[in-house]
Amino acid sequence: MGKKKNKNKVSGAVKTAVKTEKKLANKLKKELANLGEEDITKVIAEIEREEAKRAAASEKNLSCPPSPRAYASLTPHPLNNELIMFGGEYHNGQQTEIYNDLLFFNPVNNSWKQIKAPGAPPPRSAHQAVSTPANKGELWIFGGEFTSPTETQFYHYKDLWCFSLADKKWEKVVAPNGPSPRSGHRMVLLSRKLFIFGGYSDDGRECRYFDDLYTFCLDTRQWTKLIPNGRGPCPRSACVMLPVGNDGLIVYGGFSRVREGRTERTQTHTDMFKLSCKGSSWSWRALSGGTTARAGQAATVNPHSNRGYVFGGVCDVEETEEELRGEMSDELQLLDLETCRWHPVTLKTEHVPPSVPNQVQSVSSAEILETPVTVVTDEVFTMKLGGSTVTPMDTTVTITPPKTKQGPSARMSAMMAVQRSVLFVYGGVLEKDEKQFYLGDMYSLDLHKLNEWKTIIEQPMLPDWLGSDSEEDSGSESETDSDDSEED
Repeated sequence: MGKKKNKNKVSGAVKTAVKTEKKLANKLKKELANLGEEDITKVIAEIEREEAKRAAASEKNLSCPPSPRAYASLTPHPLNNELIMFGGEYHNGQQTEIYNDLLFFNPVNNSWKQIKAPGAPPPRSAHQAVSTPANKGELWIFGGEFTSPTETQFYHYKDLWCFSLADKKWEKVVAPNGPSPRSGHRMVLLSRKLFIFGGYSDDGRECRYFDDLYTFCLDTRQWTKLIPNGRGPCPRSACVMLPVGNDGLIVYGGFSRVREGRTERTQTHTDMFKLSCKGSSWSWRALSGGTTARAGQAATVNPHSNRGYVFGGVCDVEETEEELRGEMSDELQLLDLETCRWHPVTLKTEHVPPSVPNQVQSVSSAEILETPVTVVTDEVFTMKLGGSTVTPMDTTVTITPPKTKQGPSARMSAMMAVQRSVLFVYGGVLEKDEKQFYLGDMYSLDLHKLNEWKTIIEQPMLPDWLGSDSEEDSGSESETDSDDSEED
């Protein structure tokens, strides 16, 4: 009879992996001690304990708007004419601040209030939120990430939270078989189910992108992993996902990293897919007519018109074989959710600067004839450039004043929502000269009139960037920061 196998025996490879993990953990502890930071899991657990101690909700009217931020959620209130903002982050080049404030905006009087309620979620950014009128109004939040101030540590959430708008109370919903920890994912509400797709997770050693699809039933409070028929989107984050009625959704664009051997390249996607339900079966279908490759776009729907709106975003432009430049967009596009066709949103009127009179000016023919003439010859042909062939007479010329761009400037990862057919845009990130500036401006656009953008909060002068400008100091870290901004 042969020897019995020792079930507790561990292979050399596993032992090596365990030793490596211990070394990395000890190294991280030393680094955190030098930086004066605690372990991030302990920080989050302590925040949850402190939030749970709050006995009752408090409400405070704010005398000034929220701080500049990006990667927050901006959600239309399901019952009142309000917008709900939660979380987000701010980075000044040296330190990152993550928020868990719950803010309400009243568009009638442009006022803000903050509600602090018992049992609030710990701070996070790049999460997702949806609202529903059920049970006198609920706000649901899933996932996201927490970053230590020095960006030495990152933590991805897999928790699900529900805020009762009537009772002003948070609940951490615990249910098995849900998605793994992630941020940069997308979430929509179809009928009474949350649909969650994609995202990414980075533990400092490995960055994973997801193409899985989960549903959470708000009635039974159960998670289900969907495996639809057909070929769907490849793993990605920072994509656009919009609901189509109560039984479908559209996924477009996004960002991912693709490993090829020992090298890794970034990819901004242009493809578009539709998920539909027939009976009890879900199916993916590829759609034609994808627009420009972009990631980090703000997206929302107008529930009264079956139209989706997509704003901003960033795409990589290859300047050399080794250098990429992030190109920001200020374009607002409309996606017809029935025909799946893209249309640019064109305003009916454009603002004319008061310093430039919009009028007809008289210019004499003599003034026109005085235009200088340049003669160019190459000994074969002789050309006259400039001048005029106008005959001497009084001539009236209409001078069209230059048009100025109104509304939000180019940016990525802004917050956008539609409430009562008015589109709102808040904050986001502006990349300029390899620096990232977090914005705090806000705009609105009446989707019925489409006359002009209205400025609710003006963007002040950009703050000082405290990060390093030199390539030697930033190195590969700057590339990682740039990629992470698209991932969310």
